[in-house]
Amino acid sequence: MTKNRKAIGIVGGMGPYAGMDLERKVFDCVEAKNDQEYPDVFMISASRLIPDRTYYILHPEAENPCTGIEYVVQKLAEIGATHIAVPCNTAHSPIIMNQVRRFIEIRGLDVVLMNIVEETYKWVKENIKERKIVLYATAGTYHSGVYHKFFDPDGEFQIVEPEEADRKLIWEAIYNRDYGIKACSNPITDQAVENFRIVTEKMLAEGYSTFIMGCTEIPLAMGRLRLPVTKIDPAKILARALIKEVCPEKLKA
Repeated sequence: MTKNRKAIGIVGGMGPYAGMDLERKVFDCVEAKNDQEYPDVFMISASRLIPDRTYYILHPEAENPCTGIEYVVQKLAEIGATHIAVPCNTAHSPIIMNQVRRFIEIRGLDVVLMNIVEETYKWVKENIKERKIVLYATAGTYHSGVYHKFFDPDGEFQIVEPEEADRKLIWEAIYNRDYGIKACSNPITDQAVENFRIVTEKMLAEGYSTFIMGCTEIPLAMGRLRLPVTKIDPAKILARALIKEVCPEKLKA
């Protein structure tokens, strides 16, 4: 790799298909005429080293996933990544991500750690007129309030969470061992898509039309929904932010 060249690093494995999805979206954002015009992208997928983020948030006596994330971040830095992305919304909860940032500082790693929630907020602020936005996410993301931290303080936006029964449907669509996205990523099951359809139609009936897909695996299922809603994909937003940092001249309009 050319000295001083910027490169993207992806902390994969949360889950594996979420990392692959972000990598694909990075390349989708690039205006290139041949192979050599694409940016350097390194991804390390090490699921076995990174415990479930929601489980840790709800059970903080358990092993902090930050340890595995830090290992991957260091490996990415060693092979030349300069801008690192973690394609997991729940991992950006302060109880996890603050430790990762401290690790980078202590080790003196010369990397920029991107923040998927912050980038989503900046994009929404510039592009979305609707003030009330529904958040679909894991129990860990809801519990940590990480989206509220960025969206709610100035009163410009209001993050709306589905009621408990509907959050359960979202959780099952992601985690169910028989039909959830983590167990069945390719192809996505009809039941996972159906869960999102049920909740989304209910929210639509209540007057909500804008949705943040606040788990990087949700777009894999919600992409199949054909409903009159605005679907905000933080992974796609993160991909564009990475290209803006690494090779802005190649960012597609």
